[in-house]
Amino acid sequence: MNRLDRYIEWMSGGRRTGRVAYALGASKLPKPVTGGNWQLDPKFNVAEELLRNPSLKDVITAAIAKGVEIVNWD
Repeated sequence: MNRLDRYIEWMSGGRRTGRVAYALGASKLPKPVTGGNWQLDPKFNVAEELLRNPSLKDVITAAIAKGVEIVNWD
């Protein structure tokens, strides 16, 4: 089974788009917005993130069930 990773969408100028993907591998990611790309968050740890932010449980559950879940960070 693949590991759940977090990807942050960035514009080419170094600005975040606000979209974050929780995915079971890069192959599950949707296409980025025009001029953007998905970058792996190497510091992401599912267990630590759930302890820090229990409200992500539904997002992570959906990502595991569907292969990917996109959320917006404002």
